[in-house]
Amino acid sequence: MNLRVENLSTPFLKGISFALGDEDAVILGANGAGKTTLARALVGLYETPAVYAEGKQIAELGAKLRAQLLNFVPSRLDVFDEYIDAEAFLKLSLLNGSTQKNLEAVMARLDIAGLRNTPCRCLSSGESQLLLFAGGLLHNARLTIFDEPTANLDSDKKIKLFGMLKEHPGRKIVITHDLNLAYRLGYRILYLREGELVFDGSGNDFFEESRFRSLFGDSICRIEGHFTVNYR
Repeated sequence: MNLRVENLSTPFLKGISFALGDEDAVILGANGAGKTTLARALVGLYETPAVYAEGKQIAELGAKLRAQLLNFVPSRLDVFDEYIDAEAFLKLSLLNGSTQKNLEAVMARLDIAGLRNTPCRCLSSGESQLLLFAGGLLHNARLTIFDEPTANLDSDKKIKLFGMLKEHPGRKIVITHDLNLAYRLGYRILYLREGELVFDGSGNDFFEESRFRSLFGDSICRIEGHFTVNYR
């Protein structure tokens, strides 16, 4: 899956350019840095001539081809049918070769099979997050963008999602401000600050001590591979 961005500018982004081939990536940045705006542009939800997938402008792709190539999984579950239940919601994601068998397997893996008949509007924030993640896997696009997939989840569920992200065969972009998740995934990192791409490179380079300090100063503590805010 080849994705190319050429001088993407919006009211929130400033001249973003990069190319992504057969690799996974993390888009990092503080709240308001432009992460979600960039993700929406990458899948055509924000119309722009600056983004190309497989050599074609996103805007020129037909709906079927776009669904095969790209999928954006938002950070919040919004449903227009207040009566739709969890299983019916996931069935809408059975695309690109996914089957009911895959649906059952994903629900079992995420421990949400017991929610299959629960209306989506009745799910907790954590349950909604798991449902969105499951739908993203079942869509089975060539490139899936997960926006804050571990938000609202406890540690056990975060570990489970981490393992499933690493196992999923499609290309992935994970949007997060969680440095611990980014560090453990080991993906290429695109770091945004106030709408600008200030770092694009490997996770090893990003977390190298001197570079990390140049980006964060003393605001983040690093203790044995774990990152936390320095309140001192």
